[in-house]
Amino acid sequence: MEKVWYTYDDIHRVLRGLALKIQQDGVKYDAMVAIGGGGFIPARILRCFLDIPVYAVTTAYYDSETCGKTADEVRKVQWLDPLPDTLVGRNILVVDEVDDSRVTLEFVLKELKKEPFNTIGVAVLHEKIKPKKGKLPEGLPYYSGITLGDAWINYPWDADDIDEHNRLAASVGWAADKHID
Repeated sequence: MEKVWYTYDDIHRVLRGLALKIQQDGVKYDAMVAIGGGGFIPARILRCFLDIPVYAVTTAYYDSETCGKTADEVRKVQWLDPLPDTLVGRNILVVDEVDDSRVTLEFVLKELKKEPFNTIGVAVLHEKIKPKKGKLPEGLPYYSGITLGDAWINYPWDADDIDEHNRLAASVGWAADKHID
């Protein structure tokens, strides 16, 4: 499988562009719900540009973050339970780092749709262009920063050695030949 590396600077620039897409779409989001652990850092950076609070949910689907092996089903680890009164009837933006199989996104969205929100949108740093196991609800506002094929994405927050990670990112690059916009 092809591997790509992104630096924190790369991620920051992509999320700035993603925030502009979200702002230009016309829906005013009141809060973000970050899907942990991958959605935490993108949501925190988006907060700088969207100026809205971040809430968190955590699920478990991948048995191993390094091998990509999945469990039989997604399960809740941490949730908005009870739902804070400040979110009732509001527009929320669900944030994750990558839309890969879409199984986690589908699970989270189904669970959030049970709550009294107004609009629920989704923002992902990376969208993989490949067949998906999960489905998104029709008409859902959906935003992605970068689309790419089915590559293994190496994020800087997963690096043991950030200098080596950045060296690989510089040598491989992430220019037009590594993603589709």
